[in-house]
Amino acid sequence: MELIELIKELVMVPGVSGFEEPIRRYLLEKLKDVEPRMDSVGNLYVTLGEGEKSIAFMAHMDEIGFVTTHIEDEGYLRFSPIGGVDDRMLYGRLVEIFTDRGIIHGVIGLIPPHLSTAEDRKKLPTWKDLAIDVGARDKKDAMDMGLRPIQPGRWKKDFAILGKYIVTRGIDDRVGCAILLALLERLREKKLNKKVTLIWTIQEETGLRGADAISAKMQFDEVYAIDTMTSGAMPGVPYHLSPVKPGEGPAIRFIDRRGISSGFLKDKVVDIAKQHGIPIQLSITGGSTDAAAVFNHGIRALPICIPVKYTHSPVEMSHIGDIKNTIELLEKIAEA
Repeated sequence: MELIELIKELVMVPGVSGFEEPIRRYLLEKLKDVEPRMDSVGNLYVTLGEGEKSIAFMAHMDEIGFVTTHIEDEGYLRFSPIGGVDDRMLYGRLVEIFTDRGIIHGVIGLIPPHLSTAEDRKKLPTWKDLAIDVGARDKKDAMDMGLRPIQPGRWKKDFAILGKYIVTRGIDDRVGCAILLALLERLREKKLNKKVTLIWTIQEETGLRGADAISAKMQFDEVYAIDTMTSGAMPGVPYHLSPVKPGEGPAIRFIDRRGISSGFLKDKVVDIAKQHGIPIQLSITGGSTDAAAVFNHGIRALPICIPVKYTHSPVEMSHIGDIKNTIELLEKIAEA
C-alpha cells in the first residue's frame, strides 16, 4: 500500500488511549504474515533477525480523545478528556462516540452570539462546562441509541494533502505506526546481524504505560521511540521553544519534560545520518515520549520524531519528506 494511503487508513481507525482495540485489530491484520505477539496489557510486537544484540523501535497506537461520563435527564452527554486535550479545540466540534452499536455522532455546541454578551465571548469554556448534543429528546432516548457512560470518543477527522504536507488529527502517532509497518517491509527479507523488535504500544497519551510495561519484561540494548515533535515554526510562537522545522528531516528529541535521552544513541544516530546523507535535526521541546519510560528501566533510549505543527489539534501538519527520511534512517540503524 502506498505510504500516504496507509497513514490515512491508520488515522481513521479509532484507538483512544485505553480503548485501543479497533486499532490493535487493524494492526494485527496488517501483521498476520509475520506472527505478531501481544503482551498481557495489549502491546503488539514482531521480532526479526538473530544475534546477541537486541534493539527495538516503538510507536504508540493510541490517540487523545474523551470518554463519556454521564447522561443528563435532557439527553445531553457529559464527558472527560483522555490525554493532552486543549480546551480551545472543544467548542463547536463534531464528535464521534464509539458504542457497541457503532459510531454515534454528536456536537459540542457553540452558544451563538445572539444569546451571549461581549463579555461571555471573551471567556473560554473548559470541558467541565460543555456537553455533547446527540439529538436525543431525553436520557431514555439517548440510552436507546446505545449511549452509556464510559464510552470513548474523538473529534471527527479530516485528511488533506497540502502540497508536500499531510494535515489531519492523529498524526501523533499513527505516523509512527505507519513508519514501523513500512520499516517491517524493508527488513523482513534482510539478513540482520541483531534482533530487531518492532513494537506498537498502548496508552502513551495517558502516562507511557504500554512502554513501561513492555520494558519491564523484555530486555533490549537500545530502544528508539518513533513519535512526533511539536515544531515552533508557526505564527505567534517563539521558535526557540521547539526549534525544529517540517521538511528538514526527522528530529532527535534529545531533551523534553521527562528528561534527557541517551547521549550515546544521539551521537550514534547523528553519525549514521551523516554517513548516508539523511537530513536530521537535534532539538528540545515540551511533552514526552515512550523513550522516557524505557529509560527508567535502565535501557538506552532515544526519541526519533517527525516535526509536526499544531500538535494535538484537528489540523496536525507534517511533511511527507520527513516521514520518508525517517524510514530510511531507521533502516540504516537496524543494519548498523
